[in-house]
Amino acid sequence: MAKSIEQEGRSGKCFVYFLGAFVILCALVLVFASILRLKNPYLKLRSATFNQIRYSASPSPSFNATLIIFLALNNPTFGAFTYENNSLSVLYAGLKIAHSQINGGRVSFRQTKEIHVTVKFMSAIDITSGSLNLTTNVFFSGKVHLFKIINIRKTIEMPCSMNLNFTSHATQAIQCQ
Repeated sequence: MAKSIEQEGRSGKCFVYFLGAFVILCALVLVFASILRLKNPYLKLRSATFNQIRYSASPSPSFNATLIIFLALNNPTFGAFTYENNSLSVLYAGLKIAHSQINGGRVSFRQTKEIHVTVKFMSAIDITSGSLNLTTNVFFSGKVHLFKIINIRKTIEMPCSMNLNFTSHATQAIQCQ
């Protein structure tokens, strides 16, 4: 039997509709995949300053100071990043001389949150050289929540080295990885 012209037109339309639906579905998959591409949240050190510096070289060496650090936690993903209580450690020659807690919080999607951390420490450090090389280590652990369905654990660590000059009371040579 021969197909009528009307039936051939319908089958042609069906093929066009099917092809159009397939193209739209592929476009949606590409958009969804680009949204779900997870980038890691990251930290930036905005500034580090020392206040209330007191030091003594004799009769026994001692050092007291307050370190004020401003961090920026950037969340480039399309999901919120929630973090638990985290920590900042100050090290001298590999030994921990101070520690501070960073309270938990939340960074909305594609936002940056400013974090202020104050660390008070005192130690028996020989400061006859006039400067002090310190290392700070910031550790963040939390989860990225996508569409309130997908939760992915992320960990951020940022070690920084800095030099405290006692003559100028300035923080110099700050380098973070």
